[in-house]
Amino acid sequence: MVLKRKRKREYYKELKIVRGAFDERTLLVLYRLLNKNKMSAESLIKEGKESIILSGLTNKKWVAIKVYCTKACNFKNMSKYLVGDPRFQRIKKKRRFIVNLWCQREFKNLKIARNAGVDCPEPLFFEENVLIMDFIGNNGLAAPRLIDVKPDKPEEIYKKVLSNLKKLVENGLIHGDLSAYNILLHKKPYFIDFSHGVTLKNPLAPELLKRDIKNINYYFSKFDITVKDTEKLYKKLERVIREKVIK
Repeated sequence: MVLKRKRKREYYKELKIVRGAFDERTLLVLYRLLNKNKMSAESLIKEGKESIILSGLTNKKWVAIKVYCTKACNFKNMSKYLVGDPRFQRIKKKRRFIVNLWCQREFKNLKIARNAGVDCPEPLFFEENVLIMDFIGNNGLAAPRLIDVKPDKPEEIYKKVLSNLKKLVENGLIHGDLSAYNILLHKKPYFIDFSHGVTLKNPLAPELLKRDIKNINYYFSKFDITVKDTEKLYKKLERVIREKVIK
């Protein structure tokens, strides 16, 4: 897609909050998606090592725009997760190919989670390294992460988190990076950042599940509530993994 210089300058001005963070191709993909869906990029929500998240607005509906950075991504780490994922074959050892596949992978993982009844953003669509999903928050203001707030009813939140975790495992997916940093609190807990999610057939699944449980229990053990035994909960869910893998 070729854009006139003036039009490109106007677009870059609109996205000045991320100018310099993305390469030319990523900016063009963003432009195409925003134009096609009559959407505007509004503000920067979060900037991390692997991705940048923006708020977007379309037809008075807020969305989250997640853009995976091709420049700063952990190429080796991504490859490790992708190689063990039976959903993706013939993986090319090229940076942009890996990043685009990583984006597609999170889209697929979010689909599984939503279909399983897990509280998480609904994935809407993606193109290359840009993912568009539901916005969790109010009027463009993103819901806070669990790590940044003190929940009024930690026991209720904990039970809901475990319920979501169980639903994921029962439907063939491990979050892989679950912690208070990747849970938003918006009346109830919402799981986010499924880019590290693996299917139960992935050799990393048991290890990642145990780490997810440890992270969650560590956070909630700070409150005056009864936290389930990590090892017992892990063994219970591990049995689900074994049964499903055998099937």
